[in-house]
Amino acid sequence: MKKFVLLFTCMLIAISVFAQTNFQELTLAKALEKAKMENKYVFVDCYTSWCGPCKMMTANVLPLKEVGEYMNETFVCVKFDMEKGEGPALAKKYEVQAFPTLLYIDSKGELKHCVVGMQDADVLIGNGRTALSGEASLETLQARYEARVKEAFDDNSAGKLAVEYEKGNRDRDFLMTYIKALVKACDVEKAHKISEDVLASLSDDEKCTEPYWFIYENLDLSPIGSNNMMYLLQHMDQFRQGVGVEKVDSVVGNLFAIQLENILRGRNRTVTLEDVEVAGKMLESYHLEGHDYLNDYIALIKAVKTENTDDVIKLYKKVFPKMDAGKIAYLYFTPITTLKGKWSVKQKKALSALTKKIAGNVTSIPIQSSLMGFANITLPKL
Repeated sequence: MKKFVLLFTCMLIAISVFAQTNFQELTLAKALEKAKMENKYVFVDCYTSWCGPCKMMTANVLPLKEVGEYMNETFVCVKFDMEKGEGPALAKKYEVQAFPTLLYIDSKGELKHCVVGMQDADVLIGNGRTALSGEASLETLQARYEARVKEAFDDNSAGKLAVEYEKGNRDRDFLMTYIKALVKACDVEKAHKISEDVLASLSDDEKCTEPYWFIYENLDLSPIGSNNMMYLLQHMDQFRQGVGVEKVDSVVGNLFAIQLENILRGRNRTVTLEDVEVAGKMLESYHLEGHDYLNDYIALIKAVKTENTDDVIKLYKKVFPKMDAGKIAYLYFTPITTLKGKWSVKQKKALSALTKKIAGNVTSIPIQSSLMGFANITLPKL
C-alpha cells in the first residue's frame, strides 16, 4: 500500500502545475464581445486600492493553480478599480457597495451571479459553477449579496483572534478556531504555519480525530503532494474511526476527482497508463462510499490512452448525461479531440447525437451553445 501511495503522490505532484488567473486588459464592452465570440460569461473582480481583502485574494487565491485553470478556461476575466476609469460607472450599474465584489455577467451584460467578500478556492470555483448552471435566482442573488455585505463590514474575527495569539494563547481549541478564521480570511500562509505547529504537538492517535480534521480536509492546509496529504492516505482506517467514514471518504474522493478530472482535461499528458493503473488500484483498495463515478473516470482515461474509441463512447453515454453543467463545460471536449483521426464516420454521428441530447438538457445558454457548436462544427472535422 505504501508503494501505491508514493507512486500516486508522485503522479499528483506532476499534475500540479502553476496556472494563475489571467485577467485581461479589456474594457467591459470588449470583454462582453470576447465572451460572445467564445460562448463564455465575463468574470469581473471589483476592487479598490485600499481594500485589504482584495489584496489578500489577489495574493493568495487568484494565483492558485486550480483557480487559474478553471477561471481561464470558463470565463473572460477582467478586473476594475471601482474608484478609477470605468470603475465608478460599473459600480453604479451593478450596485457594488463593498469590496471585493465578484460579478458573473453574460455576454449581453446581464448579471447572473454576484458574491461579496473574500472567497477561498473551493468557494470561488463553486460560485463560478453556480453562475453557469443558472441556479442563482434574482431573489437568491439579492439575499446572498446582502448577507455578504453585512459580513464584509463585520469586525474581522481573524483580527480579534490575532490579538489573543500575540498575547501567547496556545490552547489547542483556540488555535483551531484561529486557523479556521485565517483560512476564511484567505491568510493561508499563516494558517498553514500554525496548523503545522498544532500537528507537531499531537500524537498519531490525536491527529486522526475530529478536533483536527479541518487541517486535513482543507486543501490549502494539506495541498496535493504534502506530508499531510500523504499522512491522510496512509492512515485512512484510523481517520475513518476517529472522524467518520462519510467525511473521510468525501475528502479522499474529492482528491481523486480533482486529479482524474485534470487528466481528462489534458492538464498532464505525461501521466502514463501505469500511473492510471496505480490510481485505480488505490481507489479500489479504499472502497470509498458514494464515489463509483471515479471508477468511470479511470475507465475513460484508460480508454482514451489506449485509443479504444468504442469504450470512450460507451463511457460518455454513461458518465455525461448525469453530470452537472459546470463540469460538462470543462470535461466533455478534450477526451474526444485528443483522439482526432481515430473516429469513424459512424462514431462521429453517435457522438454528435449524444452531444446534442446533452445540450438539450443543459439550462446554461453558454454551455448549450458550446455543445451545439462542438456537435455541428468540430466533430465532423475530427
